Amino acid sequence: MKHILVATTLIILLSSCSSKQQTTAEALESLENRYEKKIGSATKSDFVSEFGNPEWCKLEPTGTEMCRFYSKKGVRWIGESNDKKSVELFDEVVASFDAQGVLRTYKAKALR
Repeated sequence: MKHILVATTLIILLSSCSSKQQTTAEALESLENRYEKKIGSATKSDFVSEFGNPEWCKLEPTGTEMCRFYSKKGVRWIGESNDKKSVELFDEVVASFDAQGVLRTYKAKALR
């Protein structure tokens, strides 16, 4: 019986920790940490796996391609009850790929 109580307590503690909302700074830092070390190795398909198809891509005359990847994370309502406005929470990466589709540069944004 003690084991069940301990296990239940641990599950409750772990689930409450995992539901903590990320701040904008934490979300941006997470994106930066994920892609900074992948310059020169990550591919466009890696971004598609994480974000889905890009919202747009632009092919440069040099053979490089720039794409915007966007992932909606939810909606936050701000303001007073009679004047509420919605703000979309998101992760965004605008990435530049060489002619072989390998990551050259990126710019990340996030809002929580």
